[in-house]
Amino acid sequence: MPASAAVPVEEYLRTTYEPDMEYVDGRLVERHVGEYFHSRMQALITHALGGRERVRRFRVFTAQRIRISAAPRYRIPDICVKALPHTVTSILEQPDLAIEVLSPHDLAGDMIEKFADYQQAGIPNIWIVDPYGKKVFELGSSGIQRVSVPILHTGLTGDLDFAPLFEELYEPAE
Repeated sequence: MPASAAVPVEEYLRTTYEPDMEYVDGRLVERHVGEYFHSRMQALITHALGGRERVRRFRVFTAQRIRISAAPRYRIPDICVKALPHTVTSILEQPDLAIEVLSPHDLAGDMIEKFADYQQAGIPNIWIVDPYGKKVFELGSSGIQRVSVPILHTGLTGDLDFAPLFEELYEPAE
């Protein structure tokens, strides 16, 4: 992910970028967004989780800035989930679930650094979705684990079966 010149955190926080950028070690970091399968997968996951918000008492966010640490560091998960009740602020703190949908241009080293930031922020559940390979992964204390049956679970969200989402993702656009 290409980074730009140094920017003061105050400027980052008051500026709107299209698409939004992350803030790491004083620099703006581009995110890979806007590709068909990435965008569509993000929409399908958001829709599936959004239907459970009231019953399971959480909120789903897309491209929401989250604060990683007191040292100015901000990331933007593709999707995140926060249990209710929570304090409403412009920058979300410690969501309960962060979901990254991989893009063909994502570099392994950049993604690993991002996942480490999520762990540092105390996010207890981290899911990684590969819409191109039709695979899902969880990041836990023992590292990144591929889930052979594409069902991921948290106590907050319940089970999310990715098999029908992958099917719908690849249905012909009519």
